[in-house]
Amino acid sequence: MDYNIKSIAYDILNLSERDFIIKYLLESENWYFGQNQNDSVPSMERLKEILSRHIGIAYNSILMVGSGKIGFSLSPHKPLKEFDDDSDIDIAIVSNRLFCNIWDEIRRASQNAFIPYYGEISNSIFRGYINEKRFCEIDSARTYWNQTIDKANKEIGENLQIYNTINYRIYRSWEDLEEYHLKGMSSLKGILKDMNYGNNVQ
Repeated sequence: MDYNIKSIAYDILNLSERDFIIKYLLESENWYFGQNQNDSVPSMERLKEILSRHIGIAYNSILMVGSGKIGFSLSPHKPLKEFDDDSDIDIAIVSNRLFCNIWDEIRRASQNAFIPYYGEISNSIFRGYINEKRFCEIDSARTYWNQTIDKANKEIGENLQIYNTINYRIYRSWEDLEEYHLKGMSSLKGILKDMNYGNNVQ
């Protein structure tokens, strides 16, 4: 796939949000591995295999999203910002078991201590996802997650040339993942329209 900003912006503005997600996020090919290793599909499949084996979830329940996937941010807060050395590799994991286990750790911790980012975490749980950057602020949740992910991260580091920080987001279901990205794409499309971005991508 040709990942360039003009074609991506054109598709954001002209495809439905769902069609854009299918075209750019759900396929195995991705920009990051294509840029750095010139074999985007095999490297992504290897990453999925490592994560699947170490954390005990289905191989097809793992995908790369965000700017690592297409080279540009789809966040409404960073519209089409180009991937750079400071960008994270965003990995989505769809697992009700992991979601509920992390939620349980957060819930138990909240009974005994102040929870950093409590409002943000609560809002995300309500929407069916939990972001590693936030739940790792909680000691017990971080301990559980490190025990789950450390061996996988070590093997990824040893076998794949990934130079950016990996950030994981755990989704309760595929429906929650789709809803999250549909909402983000709808907001991004509105922002690009307000910026008259379409005038530059004809």
